[in-house]
Amino acid sequence: MAGVAMTNYAAPQENGHSVAFDGIAFDERGNSRDTLVVEAGQREGIYLAEFDMDKLRAYRKREVWGNAFRKPGRYELVTSVEVNYPFIRESAKR
Repeated sequence: MAGVAMTNYAAPQENGHSVAFDGIAFDERGNSRDTLVVEAGQREGIYLAEFDMDKLRAYRKREVWGNAFRKPGRYELVTSVEVNYPFIRESAKR
């Protein structure tokens, strides 16, 4: 539900293909859609990605994947820095 742009070095160092996605997974009728806004080629260049912010805001209002169903209280175990058995390692780098 957010626009994302990712870059990569051009060929020959890497293979290029930087991309941008608009984050709108479904159209107004609920059909899935391609979220790709732009994909660069292998060569170095400047590529512009335009995001329709009004459409993105409208999508956030109608979709159920938004903030309404988050349960941050249940994320504590995932975000904890505590290491418990059986994952304790003497050689761990902290």
